[in-house]
Amino acid sequence: MQETFGVKSSYNMVQGIMVFPGKADGVYPCVILSHGLISSKESTKYVALSERFAEQGIASCRFDYHGCGESEGNIAETTLSIRLDNLNTIVDYVSRRTGIDPSRLGIVGSSFGGTTALLQTARDRRIRCTSLWATPWRLEKEGDGSIDNIVFKDSIYTDFAQYDILGEAAGVARTLVVHGSMDETVPCTEGKAIFEALKEPKDLQIIEGADHVFSDPPHRERVISLAMDWFGKYL
Repeated sequence: MQETFGVKSSYNMVQGIMVFPGKADGVYPCVILSHGLISSKESTKYVALSERFAEQGIASCRFDYHGCGESEGNIAETTLSIRLDNLNTIVDYVSRRTGIDPSRLGIVGSSFGGTTALLQTARDRRIRCTSLWATPWRLEKEGDGSIDNIVFKDSIYTDFAQYDILGEAAGVARTLVVHGSMDETVPCTEGKAIFEALKEPKDLQIIEGADHVFSDPPHRERVISLAMDWFGKYL
C-alpha cells in the first residue's frame, strides 16, 4: 500500500510517499530513505529498497529533498542545513504517522543524503539504526562549483564546512557503512573514515568494483541485501 503526502519544512514544501507492507490498520517499523544531492524519491535503487522492505514487513518513506523531484526549492541554492531541516521534518511526520511504530525508525542515506542521515542520527534519539552508502564527510569546491552540470552557490560549501562530520559520527552506533571500491565521486577512504569514527555496534562493507551509485545489478543487489539484514536485525 502506498500513500503520497506533502509536509511543510522551514524552507519548502516537501513531497513524499509512504510504502506499507500490508493493511492500513497494521503498525510497522519504518526506514526513511535519504537520497543524494542530485536525485529523487524515484531513484531506482530506492524504489527497489521500498519494495524489499515491504516484503520484510517494514514500512518505508521516500521523499524529495529541497530542489529535487516534486519538492519546492532551487537545487542550486540547497545546503546541508536546508536538507537537514527537510529530513528532520520528515522524521517528525513519520514518527506521528498512523501505522508506524515511532520506537522503531531507521534511515538509509546515500552520498550527500548519507551525510544528512548521519547528522540526523547523531542528533535524534528517535533513530534506532542507520545505513550510509557512498557517504562523504567533506565537500570541496572544484572549478566553478558545478556538480553534474548544476552550478551550486558557494553556500553549499561554506555551510558544509561548518559541520564536524566525523565528530558527530563519534556519537552514532548501530550503523552499516557501505562503499564501492571504485567510487568515482566519493573516495572509498571517506566511507572508511566515517566507519572508524562511529561507535559500536557498526559494520563496514566494501563492494569490490562498485561505482558511486552501485549501478551494476549484482552490486546493487548486494547493498540492498545488506540493508535488509541490518534493519531486520536492529528494527
